[in-house]
Amino acid sequence: MKLSLTLVLVLLLAAVAAEPAAPAPAPPGATARSRNIDLVTLPPRDAVQLTIYNSEDMTLVKEMRSITFKKGVNRLQFSWANTLIDPTSVYFRPVEHDADIEVLDTTFPADRPQVLVWNVESKFEGQVKVEVSYFTSGISWSADYVMITDPGETKAGFDGYVTVVNNSGEDYEGAQVRLVVGVINLVEKIAQLARPPMPKTEAKPYGGRELQEATKLALSRAEPAGEAGGGTWAMAAKRPAAPPKIVKEGLSEYFIFTVEGEQTVKTGWSQRMVSFRAKDVLFDVLYRYRPHQYGPRPVRFFILANDADHKMGESPLPDGIIRVFRDNGREGLSFFAAQSTKYIPIKEKIELNVGTDNQIVYERVVLDLARQNFLYDETPPPPARVVGWEETRKWQEEVRNYRAKPIKIEIRHVLPGDVEFGMEAGQAQGLKLFDFQTPEYTMDVPAATKRKYLSEGLFHLGTAQKQNQVRLKP
Repeated sequence: MKLSLTLVLVLLLAAVAAEPAAPAPAPPGATARSRNIDLVTLPPRDAVQLTIYNSEDMTLVKEMRSITFKKGVNRLQFSWANTLIDPTSVYFRPVEHDADIEVLDTTFPADRPQVLVWNVESKFEGQVKVEVSYFTSGISWSADYVMITDPGETKAGFDGYVTVVNNSGEDYEGAQVRLVVGVINLVEKIAQLARPPMPKTEAKPYGGRELQEATKLALSRAEPAGEAGGGTWAMAAKRPAAPPKIVKEGLSEYFIFTVEGEQTVKTGWSQRMVSFRAKDVLFDVLYRYRPHQYGPRPVRFFILANDADHKMGESPLPDGIIRVFRDNGREGLSFFAAQSTKYIPIKEKIELNVGTDNQIVYERVVLDLARQNFLYDETPPPPARVVGWEETRKWQEEVRNYRAKPIKIEIRHVLPGDVEFGMEAGQAQGLKLFDFQTPEYTMDVPAATKRKYLSEGLFHLGTAQKQNQVRLKP
């Protein structure tokens, strides 16, 4: 009992000793307002949105936070240690009670690098939602696609994927992820927006700050209806747990893809998400013989288009890699090719080179060669020299199809010089000039058959050459 009383006494004495001393007199010039300022570190995020723009290695981050304000001046601290956040781009705005809250200034303490402090005056007391936005580097995304044809190569599944890589030094949990597609046009638009009017004689460098402001302006126009200026964007990301889908929005020359639901984008990690799945995609099979471009053997192409007629989507496809397989009918896949592709607009054709085919053979041999219409140099001394002539070449071309279905083959020959080219009537389709020295035509070859046809070239050589192009003749 004596020990307990002693403990209580000690506690009472400690409590008395802990009472705060009377406040020290304020320094000269200090006001009541400045003496009551508290430094508050920003609380954790309620929600976050990432708009990833690959071309300039910039991501626009918008964070939603709930802060309890007191009346008067409030000091809010924001830090970005060990991250790639651009401190000059950090922006603070209240989403609620914005008429009662004003940011007085932003300071960067000299003794605490990678920290900034907002002095915020509030006429409202209580909890307020605020948005903090900034640019960061180190977050990127890439697209890839998988095409799997049926065993008969008549239709295919075409799936798109997006992989987000975060090397920014900051974790973003529960994030709404948006991906900007349409790099070239967007860069031009941003550069135009950021370039201030100037006299024609003045040359002014275009800096990164202007680019960031213009990027933020351009991307802010991409807010879905009902979200701009509100803060309700944070609620749009909260969906039932399910494999994420990607929603596409058209915005002039570029698109923004929004990944459905909330994603966890941790620094040092990458995450792959489904962009779209297209079933029963229609495509054509075309063989091309272009020895100057693909070598001496015909090459097979799968040709489709990014449109509804081919059962693809209704949005452009970002740069990426398309991997092509065929279902071998035995619960396995045969790999054909992996091909890089540039940005594919809506209705743009997609041509996939899936390699040579041993079951298709093309041969071309010269049947006859004759020279005539010689031109001579008659100037002395004799004898006269041949300085020009014409040469007729006749070829036999043969296509052998060992496949069990018909094929279409497109043939191009490069014929330099002054040439008249023609083909035997009824042998080929659509004879035309691809360019000034390249005839092009197509041929249908039935299954398990071979086709032979004749072609002819009249070459004007030496001084008989009047131009450098091919002309088609009947």
